[in-house]
Amino acid sequence: MLKAIFASLILFPFHSAFAEYRAYQYLVKTNDPYAAATKAQAQYLVSTLNPQMFKRYHGGSLVSVDLLRTWICPGYTGRGLQTCEHPYDKEVKQ
Repeated sequence: MLKAIFASLILFPFHSAFAEYRAYQYLVKTNDPYAAATKAQAQYLVSTLNPQMFKRYHGGSLVSVDLLRTWICPGYTGRGLQTCEHPYDKEVKQ
């Protein structure tokens, strides 16, 4: 048993792991009739929540969520870090 573990450690070198996550851009509008009095506007939002979870987390049937685009970001969003920009936005700025 010990020989098998030792052999597997030698045969399979250690690799550093690279994290990635998916970012989503949404157009979010309210369906709340009381929000019409406050003139709530549609917003463009970027999130790491998928469309179903985003809608459930932010109000369910009270919001209308339209997925505009999605992309893969390297790294992670722990410790309050921002999501990365869309790759096409980076090309336009340069």
